Amino acid sequence: MKKTILSIITVMLTLTSVAQEIPFQIKKSELFKDEYKNSSIVLAENDGHDGVIIVRSYAGGSFSNGFGYYFEHYDANLKLIKEYEYELKYSKAVKQSSVLGLILDGQNIHIVDFIYEKDQKAYICSAMTSNINDFNFKQKELFRINSEQIKQFSFFSTSGFDSDSGAAMIINEDKSAFAITVDIKNKETETHKLFLFNKSLEKKIDHTFKRELKDKKFKYENIEISKDGTLFLLGKAYTDDKKKKKEGGKYQFELARITSDSEKIQTFDTNEHFVASLKVIVNEGNLSCLGFYSDKNDNRFKGISYFQLDPNNLEILKSKFNPFTEQFMIDKYGKSKDKELKNLSFRKIITTKNNEILFNAEEFYIVSTYVATQYGGYWRYTYHYDDIVSALLNSSGEIVWARNINKRQSTGGDDSYISYTSTEKDSNAYFFINTGEKVRKLSNDRIQFGQTSTNKSNLNIIRINQDGNFDYQEVLDDKENEVPFMVSNGVISGNSTYFLGRKGKKKQILKITL
Repeated sequence: MKKTILSIITVMLTLTSVAQEIPFQIKKSELFKDEYKNSSIVLAENDGHDGVIIVRSYAGGSFSNGFGYYFEHYDANLKLIKEYEYELKYSKAVKQSSVLGLILDGQNIHIVDFIYEKDQKAYICSAMTSNINDFNFKQKELFRINSEQIKQFSFFSTSGFDSDSGAAMIINEDKSAFAITVDIKNKETETHKLFLFNKSLEKKIDHTFKRELKDKKFKYENIEISKDGTLFLLGKAYTDDKKKKKEGGKYQFELARITSDSEKIQTFDTNEHFVASLKVIVNEGNLSCLGFYSDKNDNRFKGISYFQLDPNNLEILKSKFNPFTEQFMIDKYGKSKDKELKNLSFRKIITTKNNEILFNAEEFYIVSTYVATQYGGYWRYTYHYDDIVSALLNSSGEIVWARNINKRQSTGGDDSYISYTSTEKDSNAYFFINTGEKVRKLSNDRIQFGQTSTNKSNLNIIRINQDGNFDYQEVLDDKENEVPFMVSNGVISGNSTYFLGRKGKKKQILKITL
């Protein structure tokens, strides 16, 4: 797989930062080349001996076909022990296909895919399974659905799914189980097939979820899986009754609790507030829904909404609407202002060992510009990834701290090198970002992280501690790296975060341990 070692002089680097405020360690692999330019890390798991199993997906470009996975086993110093390439190939009868996700069960790796088999007129979900020591893949069918039942065929990441999409896979927090949802064709009733499997591919739930609303009036938010194998499905419903509301959003949120033999639904309103989206969170027997709220409309945000529910009967135990703190408004605007934010997108929600909730988001928006040419013209789209928004809520749903980290980044294409990856340790929030040469100073003792490019990227770590105070430190200077690292695609395993660096076909693995 790796045809060329770019430098035999470059050996494993183990660098430990010294005399610093933010303690971390970094390790780099040797530089290497793949046959395919485009690849990304999709899974990183400790091998039980301080080494790591890394799985990277790859895809051919305009002039090279192929799609599959690189399986790589590294030791504690990121020295490559073993590697294997698995290319996904299908028969001519398979007209559509997509991998929904990967999950590890001890020494066995499962690749879960969803295909349309024309000859059998069915959509088939299967798992290709192999032991990571011999890579002898065998296929097992998980379920199939008649093609006439499928609304449409579309896939996303494992983090969630959209109301108008075909299929998606959701893995629970401890990676012991996964759910697959498939949108079923029904003009009058919103319908989904839900399946739950444990990591050994044993089916635990086969359920048809229906809501007596047309598709456009019911929006799925997300699904979470508890450790005992219960599914919690959150949706946003635009009912005729809510149309009559005089204040707040004209909709209600609905949370369904689904087991192998039961379904229970709880509805709750946001009263005079607007809540564009909520996320359901399950952690150590606690069930809550979290999101941004506004007093004006669905996309201008004033604070964080919190709903706590009983995980067994779905009784609403508590609801809170926490306005952003004064410190947050100073971070954002330089002084406290009665002003609302917009364009916030969920990035990651983390639960700590103390049952706190670390809530991270980013200001994301798209600007379109029409470019006129002598041949007619075209639309150009710029994707903006601006300020980082982070907040810590205690187990009662009250804001402990909320901070805004000023950032200005944009791209017209590949966003792998901008935005950020976040993680948590000991109730401290950490963010890895690429920046330009200088950090810009703003008024009121504020700073702003600026633009980066694939040719010039300084890797930084930002920490917000338990008291809400933040600091930052450079991890790697652009001059120290032969490749820039794809900071938005970091994969977390334990206290370590893994990044892939790439410049052309030249690549390198970076491990940062807190």
